[in-house]
Amino acid sequence: MEHDRCIPETATFVRSSTFGYGQKQLIGDTWRIQKDEFINYATVSRDGLCVPLAGQVFFQKPAMVSSMTTTDFVPQIDDPSIFDIPTECQSAV
Repeated sequence: MEHDRCIPETATFVRSSTFGYGQKQLIGDTWRIQKDEFINYATVSRDGLCVPLAGQVFFQKPAMVSSMTTTDFVPQIDDPSIFDIPTECQSAV
């Protein structure tokens, strides 16, 4: 399995999964990315866009798990104002 552009060359391919159904399906590839302090299972779309679909990160110190799932994805920004920095944060470093 060839690495996606957003996946490091050191990652190990784990499996492929189908997301959606019927004519609205896409293939997601799951990769295992291991570093000294964590193991990350990242699932990204196979379509070349590398859309993050799901991820689980297992940290060792402190012991912790983080999980992420993307839902209702659209390949555009519907509301650019979500990137506006709140007034109370504008003077933060």
